Amino acid sequence: MNAFMARLTRALVAATGLFLACGAQAADPVAFVSDFRGDVTLNGVGRPSFLAELLPGSTLVLGEHSTAAVMYVVSGESFSVKGPGEFVIARLGVKAVRGAEPSVRVPAIRASAKVLIQVSRTATASLRMRSAMAPRVERSGPSYPVDARIATLQPTLRWLGEPGAVHLVVVMASEGKEVFRGSARGLSLPLPSRLVADQEYSWILDPGKADARESRFRTLPAESISLAEKARLGANSFQDRVLLALLLHDLGATQDSREIWTKLAAERPDMPELAGLVR
Repeated sequence: MNAFMARLTRALVAATGLFLACGAQAADPVAFVSDFRGDVTLNGVGRPSFLAELLPGSTLVLGEHSTAAVMYVVSGESFSVKGPGEFVIARLGVKAVRGAEPSVRVPAIRASAKVLIQVSRTATASLRMRSAMAPRVERSGPSYPVDARIATLQPTLRWLGEPGAVHLVVVMASEGKEVFRGSARGLSLPLPSRLVADQEYSWILDPGKADARESRFRTLPAESISLAEKARLGANSFQDRVLLALLLHDLGATQDSREIWTKLAAERPDMPELAGLVR
């Protein structure tokens, strides 16, 4: 009887461990890796991906002169760690197993957990599929904003074409009222007219030409635009600009968000996941 009970106890313990392990794998992450430089290893496996999901108990091991940043979903806190050292991800913060204690700050910019998870998984999937992606074919015509919601009332219109050519630009409100007409040399034009929040617009480059294309966009509501403008003012560091891109995505200004990812990808070729977020 004692032997039977012992075997039963061992089986129950094993089943409980399996259940807890499966639960941990299915659990939502509590934090994300928002930046890293140098020799950084996640969970003893290898280099973390950009915005890698972190469950409680995850570990980061940093070599000499290496750094990493961890962004928490609920609190919004950002923990910075420096190597050499080993750090464990707890539910309420990063703990040093060995090495210097992490520093912590609460950035002014926040994005929702849903967007964090979505962008994290998009970045990972894009990295896996990168070799299978066909290169984008760029053609002349409007490039920003195009079929998008934007987080500004004075956008810089951009297009592809001959850099030295002079183009006529016409911007129309949804009811057909012309709000701007002017010419520009080059490939961009900062719109001098201030638009209205939460309104639909269209713009045409070189109207009258056979290949002229009309592009539509909509400005975000005033509250969202104000939030985005404040976030832009404080987005100086790499991590803050990551948060800005996430916030813009959260607000629905996905083309604005891709503009940020494009610049970050150019700055950090060591993070190939960033290039996947540009597409």
